[in-house]
Amino acid sequence: MDDTFLFSETPCLNSTAPVILPFITGGFSALLCLVTVPGNLIVVVAVFIDPNKDLRSPFMYLVANLAMADLLVGLVTEPVSAFYHIKNALGVINYDRLSAAVHMPFFISCTASVLSLAALTVDRYIAITSPFHYRATLNPLRAVIACVVVWTISLSFPFAYLYVGFFHFAFLFANTAVVLTFLVLLFAYIRIYKIFRRQVREWDNLHDGTEDNRVKKRTMRWEQKITKTLLVMLILFISCYLPACALIYIINLCNTCNCDLVLWSRDVQFLLILANSSMNPFVYSWRLNNCRRAFLWIVTFGRKGNKARKASLEMRTMRRVSTCTPNR
Repeated sequence: MDDTFLFSETPCLNSTAPVILPFITGGFSALLCLVTVPGNLIVVVAVFIDPNKDLRSPFMYLVANLAMADLLVGLVTEPVSAFYHIKNALGVINYDRLSAAVHMPFFISCTASVLSLAALTVDRYIAITSPFHYRATLNPLRAVIACVVVWTISLSFPFAYLYVGFFHFAFLFANTAVVLTFLVLLFAYIRIYKIFRRQVREWDNLHDGTEDNRVKKRTMRWEQKITKTLLVMLILFISCYLPACALIYIINLCNTCNCDLVLWSRDVQFLLILANSSMNPFVYSWRLNNCRRAFLWIVTFGRKGNKARKASLEMRTMRRVSTCTPNR
């Protein structure tokens, strides 16, 4: 990228990186691509094909939106990063020529991922704190509208990078999208935790003698399972983004740091955020049975389809109401 687009960027940006650094960054980018693409592609295909007819819900549409953001990382950011960093390591291309090609899709997908997680958290907050209001007002159409809003912001906000450069925009990103999302997560989960404790006490007072009580218990347990799944995703998000943000602060605020430390911090925080895009499909497979059955149907080309459909139908019959059934 031409330096005329930038102002007040740190002088370390155009410093010579340690010889091994671009090899490490390029190699890890290529390795992450091999995990990120198939995992998130299966998630997107599973939600839109919905082979077992149990994934058409607001929550799962938001999950698919997050998977599309992560898929963008795997299809564009990681292979471009691998190509250009290896070229840079071999002395074929300078870092300033790869900046825009790597960083624009990186910031677009990061913004979409962060906002999608915030939207998922709001979805869970409403589902747990106001379950009747949730089922009455949140439907797949409104989830799609939320996804459109997420991508509109994600495609617009990163253009500031062209004017302030990578280091300063990363600092801006850390102090706006990431911090605001973290505050939303903190507030929502403190409230959700209190409601979970109350629900456990309510379960103790519910007797299994009536069908209504059994359905209510199963519904509450299913909502809790989905919410705990999102909590695992958020823990992974924080484990990647928190150290990345700390490195961004070192890059921008440490006046005594040498350029080697700055450049290592730049690439390590970049790889940490890329790594987060490869993790979520494993969480869905581990925690959510309906997602696991859909993934199995896809990877076996439908050979496991009949058994999965039968199991899914039995689950829906038992639960009657859950967030993973279509809202009509």
